[in-house]
Amino acid sequence: MKKIIIALALAAVTAAPAFAATHHKKSDQATGAYAAATDPTTVVVNGKVVGADPDANVRLNLRRDPELQAN
Repeated sequence: MKKIIIALALAAVTAAPAFAATHHKKSDQATGAYAAATDPTTVVVNGKVVGADPDANVRLNLRRDPELQAN
């Protein structure tokens, strides 16, 4: 009986970290232009987010667009 109790206690202690959850508050995450600047797929022109795309060629075209440069 002692062995069963010890085994259950050991299993509970070993499994406890697997059930632990990490909590992220929205205030801890970056917001606004800073978040856009840290995302490698986001294009920022003159401090404004103009778009986002995983394709580097599309991001380059977004940066070069004269209509976006004027605004």
